[in-house]
Amino acid sequence: MVAVVTVVIGALVLGYGPLIVPSSVLGGGWIAAIGVSLLLSGLFFSERIGDRLDVTPGGRRRLSLAFAALAVVLAVAFVAVNGATFEAGEIEGSS
Repeated sequence: MVAVVTVVIGALVLGYGPLIVPSSVLGGGWIAAIGVSLLLSGLFFSERIGDRLDVTPGGRRRLSLAFAALAVVLAVAFVAVNGATFEAGEIEGSS
């Protein structure tokens, strides 16, 4: 169940990335990368993909956690970079 939810959320975030591209190519790509990471995390969490790729349960767990950690790092970095950009825009706009 967790794998399915993670895959669905990853697919939704991945689909949202191209919608942002007209306003920011880098932002859209960044959002898409977060979605791909979540999607891969959910896929490696499922037993079906692990059996198909012949990955041990420990290997599946490590891959799933690694992609989940990558998604978190990308999301935090996205918020930090865009927060700093937004703050700079506020300062410049108020002058």
